Amino acid sequence: MNKIYTTQFGEANFPHLNKPDTQFNSQGIYQVKLLVKAVDAEGDINIINQIIDNEVSIQQNKRIDKKDSLLKAPLPFKSIEDGRIQFQFKSKFKPKLFDHNLDILDDNKFIWGGSIIRVNYKPASYYVPKTGVGCTLRLVSVQVKHLIEGNSALQGFEPIETNNF
Repeated sequence: MNKIYTTQFGEANFPHLNKPDTQFNSQGIYQVKLLVKAVDAEGDINIINQIIDNEVSIQQNKRIDKKDSLLKAPLPFKSIEDGRIQFQFKSKFKPKLFDHNLDILDDNKFIWGGSIIRVNYKPASYYVPKTGVGCTLRLVSVQVKHLIEGNSALQGFEPIETNNF
C-alpha cells in the first residue's frame, strides 16, 4: 500500500530523526516512537488492523492447509501505562523534517525526546512464517509543532546555587 497517512500530534520518544540509530544496525535506521492520546490514535490503529486483516486474507488464500491459523507478528503500537498509545515508525532513509510553518527544519536543529511532532507514514504489511503476519510503519516525514533541543553533554544537569557548599 503506497498511501501516506498522517498521525495526530504526539510526543517524540527516543527520536533518531536527524541521524540514524546504529546501535543494532550498522547501516543505521531512522526511527521514532510517538506517544499519542488513545482517542487520537484510533484512526491509525484502525488502518493498521485493516492492513493486517488484508494480509491475513491474502496468506490464507495461498495456503494449502487452511486449518492452521497464521501467526500474528507484534503490532507496531502498544498501550503504555499512562493510557497513551506508542507507535513505532522507522525507515532506512532520512525523513523530511518540517517546522510548524512547513519550512524545512534547519540542519542544526536536532529533534529531542519530548518534542511535539506528527508523522507522515506508509503502512506496509508483511508475512514471515516464523514471525507471522504484521505491519510496519515506514517513516516518510515529520512536522515539528514544539521543538525540544539540548546538548547531550548537559543531560541530567541543571543550574544550582553555589552558596550551599
